[in-house]
Amino acid sequence: MFWYGAFGFCSKSRNDEITLYSDQDQKIFLGYFELTTVTGLINILKYDMDIIGEDKEYCDEIESFIYGDEDIHYHYIYPRDLEDVSRQVSHSAPTNIDCYKPVYIDMWTKLSKSWDIDEIKTSVRIIAKDFLGLNIENVELIDIPTYEETKLSYEQDYKPFVNEN
Repeated sequence: MFWYGAFGFCSKSRNDEITLYSDQDQKIFLGYFELTTVTGLINILKYDMDIIGEDKEYCDEIESFIYGDEDIHYHYIYPRDLEDVSRQVSHSAPTNIDCYKPVYIDMWTKLSKSWDIDEIKTSVRIIAKDFLGLNIENVELIDIPTYEETKLSYEQDYKPFVNEN
């Protein structure tokens, strides 16, 4: 989603999914993270969630963050089955009642209203400090999609449904 805004397919990027590695060759995997601004969270509540049904607890957590005093909040997705257990992060992260670490971490932030490359790098530095205990200065984006790849992805994600008779 970040690249949709970066390449001009939408006005601004408000969430992004990133995969962190500690090396340029992408051999030392650190984890999957979703970075979401408050604007992105509000859109999730409006358009993607059943706020009174099965998603109520998650929606309540989002609203608590939006109206609370925290600038950053982490939401964790833990293994749902045995296949997920092998995808747990290896770094410092809270465990659930089954002593599993997350397979996916959402970072919700009030530090930015939309994403640009500098904001993404700032968030990665925060994540590195919070989960790895590292104060890093150099963050490199190493797997940047091309304009054409991004355009194709955008068209697939936002292509209106066509009713075929």
